[in-house]
Amino acid sequence: MINWPAIIKHADDAELVYVADQSAWDNDADLHSFEYDESDYLIDASGNTFSLTTRVNQFIMPEPRNQAIALLDILGLVKAHAAQQGSCCVAKLYAPTIAEAFNIVASLQES
Repeated sequence: MINWPAIIKHADDAELVYVADQSAWDNDADLHSFEYDESDYLIDASGNTFSLTTRVNQFIMPEPRNQAIALLDILGLVKAHAAQQGSCCVAKLYAPTIAEAFNIVASLQES
């Protein structure tokens, strides 16, 4: 079970994709119909990771990878994403929780 919000991490790319909730996932065909690479994965607000290669009725069904990512590592991904977006003072980015780190990604997508 995915603990929303979540982000999608594409292999070999610093860009992250924010997914607010199950409804956002279900209603965005680009998210659940995309041809993901085996190295792409989704990270939920608990730090759990999910593979994005299983299809059911033409839709991607995130499958647990039984691997978690720590807040510190997620902050590293968020900082790399922010730097790619051209944000300044990236080194100062901090969030006390994974969900709040994901909110940084969401705010960068809005600007």
